Parts: sequence; structure tokens; C-alpha cells
Amino acid sequence: MTTAHAAGVAEGTATIVLGGRITASTVAPIWRAALETLSRNPDHPIRVDAAKLEYVDSTGIAFLFDLRRRERSQGAEVQIENLAPNLAALINAWDPADFAQTYRRPPAIGIAEHVGRSTGQVLAEIQNMIAFLGECTAAMGRALRGRDPIRWGDVVAVATEAGANAVPIVLLVGFLMGVIIAFQTALVAQKFGAVIFVVDGVGIAMLRELGPLMTAIVFAGRTGAAFAAQIGTQKVNEEVNAIITFGLPPVRFLVVPRLLAAALVVPLLAVLANIIGVFGGALVMLTFDIGFLQYYSELLRAVDATDLILGLVKAIVFGFVIAAIGCRRGLATGAGAAAVGRSATSTVVASIVWIVVLDGLFAVLTSRLNL
Repeated sequence: MTTAHAAGVAEGTATIVLGGRITASTVAPIWRAALETLSRNPDHPIRVDAAKLEYVDSTGIAFLFDLRRRERSQGAEVQIENLAPNLAALINAWDPADFAQTYRRPPAIGIAEHVGRSTGQVLAEIQNMIAFLGECTAAMGRALRGRDPIRWGDVVAVATEAGANAVPIVLLVGFLMGVIIAFQTALVAQKFGAVIFVVDGVGIAMLRELGPLMTAIVFAGRTGAAFAAQIGTQKVNEEVNAIITFGLPPVRFLVVPRLLAAALVVPLLAVLANIIGVFGGALVMLTFDIGFLQYYSELLRAVDATDLILGLVKAIVFGFVIAAIGCRRGLATGAGAAAVGRSATSTVVASIVWIVVLDGLFAVLTSRLNL
């Protein structure tokens, strides 16, 4: 039986008598009664008699320690007496003064420091990404030179999921891009009697820019996030750690097949987007009295192999980078299902940012080279 009561105030000292067992299930009323005794006697010393105390668990130890660390006026301290030596050793192991410090809010940081920290994080992320791309490039080089065997079964499986199953959405987006560009451009060109030159804009825009760019964005949202989620789930399930334990490099077994599949699939999807985009532009031109034959002739005059090759090179680079980002985020996944979701989300955001940056670099490079 657990007991705790105040024995009244004798000779200016309030006494709390503890007895029986104090555990997590019984400590609440005892703790409440003891605190009430302390509050009723703010200027009297408190004597806690633990002679009849049989057993306390960790919660009981916390209760006794809390009584000792209560801030009291001079001469009104709490004294615990007749406590078993083993329990007294636990209570006396810490100094209540060590727990008297209050929490201090850290000083607020200014805008300049915020900008500096954010810039440092971005630079560190870029550095880590470039290092991982270098590691992936080296692994790809070893695989293509035959030093490391390529798991073509995995490559085909990933290419089927990432490429063949993505054809409908790529065709839809490519068709809409061609229709929108042709229609919006034709409305302006019609005022100047230059509707025929809309064909040039549709062909160049689709082959050089929008075909590979929109395909890469769709690929990032659909497949890049899937790569991160798949590898992230393997990381959470300790499968990646098992591969490392066997002395096998995760980049070779998990990343290289996805990189090869992405580098092969994205250019093919970009070609489909180019074709359907140009076809969508042709349908719009029919409403502006530009027939298929005239459209085809003007298209051949406006574009050449350089435009197609440049778009395919972009698509290969975009696919490689998207796959690398997805794999890296997956390998860096923390514990829990929420971490997998965060990896997938960050993959899409980072992939789109890198796509835009790389596309800008391609624009500057082609301008310098007059391509």
C-alpha cells in the first residue's frame, strides 16, 4: 500500500511521510499532495521521511529528485531523510543546481545570415551532385568498356517501365505543345501576312527546345521520382546496406542500369514528342490555309539535322541527370516512409531545376558555336 501525507508543522518544520511503493501508476496523487504541502509552507523547511518507503521505480526517483530541486526561500529547503542507501545514491548523483538553468531562446539571425546559410547549402548540394555525377560517369565508363558487366535484364526492365509506359503522356504533352505554339504564333503572324513562317517556329522550337525539354520534365515527374522511391524503399528496408555488406558497390548494381535506361529512353521519347508536336502544328495550320504538303516543304527548309541532333544530345544529358538525381536522393533516404516521400518530392524539384539550368547552358553554348 502506498501512503503519503503531511504530518503537520512541528517546531517550524513540515513533514511529509512516504510509505509503501511509489510507481508510475501510484505517483500522481502522491506528487500532487507533496506539492500542495510545499505550497502551503513556503517559509518552513520540509522534511520528507522515507523510512517506510519499500520500493520506487524510475518515476518515483524523478518525484523525489523533483522535491529536492524545487526553488525555496533561504532556510525552507526540502530534506529527504531515512532513504535507503541505494536510492539515496541515485538521488544524490545529480546536483539540482544543474537543472535550474532556464531555456534561452537563441538570438535571431538576420536576413544576411539567412541568405548566407541558404547559399552555402545550395553550393554544398551542387558540389555533392557534381561529385555523384562524376562517380556515375566513371561507373558508366567502366561498364561500357566491359570492365564491369552490364545487367541488361535490369536495363530492359527499367527501360520498359520508364519508356514504353510513358509514351501516352509524352505524346499528349508533345501534341499539345505543337498545337499551342502554332496557334498562338499564327494569331500574331497572321496580322503581318507571315503565317507560313509559323511552320519554321514550330519545327525549330519542337526539335531544339520543347521536345527534349517537355519530355525531360515529364520523365522527371514520372520516372525520376519512381527511381528515388524505389531505391529509397530499398534503403529503408536495409537492402542497400545488405549490398554494401557483401562488398558490392550500390552504384554499379542500382544506379548504372537506371542511367543506361534513362539515357536510351529519353531521346526516343523526345523523338516521339517532336513528331507528334510537328503533327499538331500541321493540324493547326490547316485552319490558316496551310496544307500538309506546303507545311512539309517549309518544314524541311526550316530545320536540318543539326536541330534534331542538338535536341537528342539534350535529351540524353537530361535523362542521365534525372536518373542520377533520383538515384542519389534514393540512396540518401533516411528512416521511415515519410523519408521516401521526401526523397521523391525533392527529386522532382531538383530535376526540374537542373533541367532548366542545363538548357540555359546549352543555349549559351550553341549561341557561342553558332549552331
